[in-house]
Amino acid sequence: MKRISILFLTAIFSLGLLQAQTEIKWQFRNIVHADSLKIQAFGKDHKMTTIYAQPYAASMEYKSKTSLEPGLYWVLGDSNLVDAFLISSSKGQKFSAVVDSSKITYTGSTENQRYHEYIDELQNYDNMMAKLNTEFQQAQASLPQYMLQVFVDSLTARANRISKDKEAYQRKVMAENPGTMLASVIATGIEPPQPPKEYYQDPSQKKLKKFFMEHYFDNFPWDDPRILNTAIAENKIKGFCNYIYQFDMPELDTCIIKVLEAAKVNETSLYEIFDRMEKILGSNVSPYKMENSYIKMLRYMLSYNKLETARKTRYEHELSIIDKNHQGDILPDFRIVMSNGDTTTFHQVQSDYMLLYLQHPTCPTCREVRGRMANFPALNSAIAKGNLKVLTVYFEDDANVWKNFIHSSEANPSYLHGWNFDQTIEENHLFDTRTIPFMFLIDKDKRVIRKDILVNEIEDYIKKLNLD
Repeated sequence: MKRISILFLTAIFSLGLLQAQTEIKWQFRNIVHADSLKIQAFGKDHKMTTIYAQPYAASMEYKSKTSLEPGLYWVLGDSNLVDAFLISSSKGQKFSAVVDSSKITYTGSTENQRYHEYIDELQNYDNMMAKLNTEFQQAQASLPQYMLQVFVDSLTARANRISKDKEAYQRKVMAENPGTMLASVIATGIEPPQPPKEYYQDPSQKKLKKFFMEHYFDNFPWDDPRILNTAIAENKIKGFCNYIYQFDMPELDTCIIKVLEAAKVNETSLYEIFDRMEKILGSNVSPYKMENSYIKMLRYMLSYNKLETARKTRYEHELSIIDKNHQGDILPDFRIVMSNGDTTTFHQVQSDYMLLYLQHPTCPTCREVRGRMANFPALNSAIAKGNLKVLTVYFEDDANVWKNFIHSSEANPSYLHGWNFDQTIEENHLFDTRTIPFMFLIDKDKRVIRKDILVNEIEDYIKKLNLD
């Protein structure tokens, strides 16, 4: 009898395991017809990924034996957003929704019902702001100048009231839904404070830009790593890094450290934020690379006393490669053999200004850049006048590659060409040659004017230095 009871309980337990952990149903009413319906999630590759798809129908049901990861999910009709829903926990993932052209109603998920009510209410605030903008445009066209300022002051006061009411509403909904994804999503959407009016009067806009960056992540829920499973957080991080790159102000590095310090409230958040910022500001293949900012990021992480050993090793290695040859530094010397067979050193090549071009002759990108440089008028003029020399340096160990290059039409006769035949550049890690070509603009003392100068910057620097 006891054995039968155990078998019975085992069968019941196994049956429970077969039941779906996640079961979400949609009914679609009066929405634009589409060829397909799909559910997308923000994946580990930091982009939206389709987790379910079906041909278009009046209803859709998603079932899974595993729970959905907490995050914000999208329901798409082809490429058009039909619905968005939140998952806060591995529990309670059984609910349904009716999607109408003007309203979405959830059953079994209070959080998602409140989320859509919140979206609707925010649309009302946006409509009020849009109405004020329309009134302003109409006033510009109809009111005399002396009356317009009074009207604008009135509109500004009304806009401020709407903004305050909107924030009060956002904070109220957050307070009513503590610990949920809803509260964290709302937090990311609360507007930062307005800068002082006098900041707008600064022609350089430095104070304005710094204020904007200092408050960019105000209200961000650092203590909730679930928010990182959303495109909201990804776009926020990308936007921040984009501004760091665009503004290009060294003083903004303090804002980067402030963000990392804030993220430290949760170790998962700290590592995630650093990794995503590193991919944009620190990666060798990123068009938005900011080396000085990245160096400060690495130093900050190495000061973190709980840093994982593997990360510590990698960051130390990364820092040892890039934290050198900065603006104002004198570049290290190395031996080279020139295209005419003479052996000399880098420092013995004399020139008032020089473009040091570290390359591999057969590298496709190196070839492309050399081809573009050949057609730069200012560069060619500076070379012809003797104001600047271009020195290409091959630093690997294949003598045939070197010989084939210097005897080919690809070796520009206006340039100097050298080979670091003893490979000291690589062996002693004199430069960061992980991506090539890598160029320095230097003066007669081999002092760095511009490290890792981009090909589209060359002409501007030559003109700025009056070399052409």
